[in-house]
Amino acid sequence: MMSRLIASVRVASCLLVASSLLSVGVAGQAPAAAGKTPTTAGTGPYTPSRTPWGDPDIQGVYKNVSMFPLEARERLTVEGEPSGPRRADAGAGPEHWYEVPMNGTTPMVVDPPNRRVPYKPWAQALNAEINKHQGDNPEVKIKREYLDHRVRCLPSGTPRVTTPCAYCGYQIMQGPGFVAFFYEWNHLYQYIPLDGRQHQDPSVKLWMGDAVGHWEGNTLVVDVTNMNDKTWVARGAAIHSSAMHVVERYTPIDKDTINYEVRIEDPNVFTQPWKMQFPALARYPAGTELYEYACAEGNHIDETVFGAADKKQDQ
Repeated sequence: MMSRLIASVRVASCLLVASSLLSVGVAGQAPAAAGKTPTTAGTGPYTPSRTPWGDPDIQGVYKNVSMFPLEARERLTVEGEPSGPRRADAGAGPEHWYEVPMNGTTPMVVDPPNRRVPYKPWAQALNAEINKHQGDNPEVKIKREYLDHRVRCLPSGTPRVTTPCAYCGYQIMQGPGFVAFFYEWNHLYQYIPLDGRQHQDPSVKLWMGDAVGHWEGNTLVVDVTNMNDKTWVARGAAIHSSAMHVVERYTPIDKDTINYEVRIEDPNVFTQPWKMQFPALARYPAGTELYEYACAEGNHIDETVFGAADKKQDQ
């Protein structure tokens, strides 16, 4: 079990940890209550402890607080009010698989005021077409060109990797001048330098984007650009283009919970910038480890979904 990185840890040692997450745990603190919507403790903002080099200490192993729908449907859902049948995009498989409660009802989208993603008409139509062919309806054939890239074990992208996943863990590690996120989901990681550097050349396009960060008080602000257009903003085929620009804000609101806010801008796909906000990360119990997510590009998803004969015909 590893508790905290000390000040002498270098960036290289952090990245080496990405290949050995099986052995990584978290220092002992009680887990956040499952499914809660946390509020700031006491009468003022929560003040986290500090690392030896003076940054807010948010290190630990976390899970998602709850599963929340992406956007409002026919009407806004009041927190705590029953939301009806579980959304099709809330996760796959029986609920006893999950470590995260499925009772979140408030949409993640908080702006615009109608709490819906502000797609341009063509993007709204394409999103609907992609969702139609995802396999939720047995009478509609799944289309290979619309299959979720994450199902193919490819990176889920930013900010989707932080939106709720019912069976995924997260680890945050820190060293002087950087924060590193390790994701159980498709064994991803994100290295965030805090040294004031600029983004890479815009011609460089990455699945997870190019992230640079800084602290604003107790909030970690992460600016992400240079993304390709193959990922979704969130589950439910929330498409975007390679022009997307994301600004994430991670704020500890008590010793066990991190609030997440993200501003998304993509003039090619959306009519205006929009925001998501929700309590995202709840600390796991002491000693929790991230386990291998045995999913790799080139798996047998084609045979599983489309059948071996169909795959051979398409080659």
